[in-house]
Amino acid sequence: MRASARARNLLGVSSTRRRRSREGLTLLEAAVLFAIVGGVLAAFLPTFFREIRTSKTAEAVSHLELLHQRTAAYFAAEHRAEDGSIVRRCLPESAGPAPEAPSKKPAEVSFYDEAIPGYTTFLVLGFQPDAVRFRYSLVSHREGCGLEHLGKGPDVEFIAEGDLDGDGTFSTFVRGAMIDEAGELVPYGPLRVKDRTE
Repeated sequence: MRASARARNLLGVSSTRRRRSREGLTLLEAAVLFAIVGGVLAAFLPTFFREIRTSKTAEAVSHLELLHQRTAAYFAAEHRAEDGSIVRRCLPESAGPAPEAPSKKPAEVSFYDEAIPGYTTFLVLGFQPDAVRFRYSLVSHREGCGLEHLGKGPDVEFIAEGDLDGDGTFSTFVRGAMIDEAGELVPYGPLRVKDRTE
């Protein structure tokens, strides 16, 4: 037994060293661990924060698509005119912005509030999202019924504006729609974005 202890001492391994290494990290081990953790954080933190900013803009994209779908359904539906006749191919009046100002955090807003310009348009479209960061507008370049294809740009635009970081610069998303030759309201061009995450 004594000979094996002497052999361990000759190899430079003592029981106190072995005990010390089990109780904590050496300086070299701590430096390696710190370098690994630092590298992982340097690689993933920028991506994480970029994803957080981008996820805030997903609200605008989905609500603009919803506004387009609801307006296309309204356009395809039959409506009763003031004289009692049935009319189709109607675009609603312009509406918004609602809410009056965007917010950094999602806020509950009643799009059916009479104080909102064109609130009846949001009402007939059934557009009432839960909580929003952006303010929304529907801009009809042609209003009324019996509308036909003109092929001169969008007939209606759906706009979302948000101030995601509170600096007064807006992220703006615009989706257009036009009446096609078949008499349907279809998307016009790609989603236009200005200052996506400001």
